[in-house]
Amino acid sequence: MKMNASMAELLEGGEFCVREEDVPDQFRAVVREGWTVDGEAQLLTALHSGYSGVRRQQFQDVVHYEATVNGRGMMDYDLPKSGPERRASLLRRSLGYACSALLAVPASQRWPVLGYVSLSEGGIEGDSLTAHVTFCSQRLELPAYASDMDSYVHEALMEISQEDASELLRK
Repeated sequence: MKMNASMAELLEGGEFCVREEDVPDQFRAVVREGWTVDGEAQLLTALHSGYSGVRRQQFQDVVHYEATVNGRGMMDYDLPKSGPERRASLLRRSLGYACSALLAVPASQRWPVLGYVSLSEGGIEGDSLTAHVTFCSQRLELPAYASDMDSYVHEALMEISQEDASELLRK
């Protein structure tokens, strides 16, 4: 598991419990639909079927296409506007979703899939903590999606492998 200094600071000082039960129902439904392959892109089936953005050929590489199609902001409308409860809930939901989706990747996939969880200030007025989760493959011939984690200074960022996901959900 890799993370930048901001994420390490968020996780500092305690054991963090990651559970599938923390994942909102609509994100569990995404995981249940599984994964699909579009050309060489490894995509969550539910997100791929609903994607209507830029076509694959218009991305600089397949990794960025995967990250775009597979990326979603974490549900937060039911959480307090700010404070430690919001932060902890967003992190639990995001990590639970990331781990669940990574563990659902079929063993037959050609490339390993990585999950990325980020927390940053956002919202309409830029004063609300928001979370984003995405997934993309790791390919030797292409640059990593987030190769220099510490360059992300305006957000807390974590990269999770399939092995990490298994370990996090087991704790």
